[in-house]
Amino acid sequence: RVNKPTDVLSFPLNIKLKKNVYIGDIAISFEIINKRSIKSSFKHELDKMWIHGYLHLNGYDHICNEDFEKMHKKENLIFKQLNF
Repeated sequence: RVNKPTDVLSFPLNIKLKKNVYIGDIAISFEIINKRSIKSSFKHELDKMWIHGYLHLNGYDHICNEDFEKMHKKENLIFKQLNF
């Protein structure tokens, strides 16, 4: 863990629901996304961050390189499916 501003935080519910309707919360930093959007678009950067947070809520992490690669591939797959 690093003590610095971050772009997205995920807060899993940690309670097993029968239908998995609610899995937790995602907090996204408007300031960081807005700053990054100068090179692309706000929607593009926001979509990347909620996908990243969603994957964290579903158990993905990026502590080691192998996990980072797995998560990154899944992020790209979801992002491509949403932005056709």
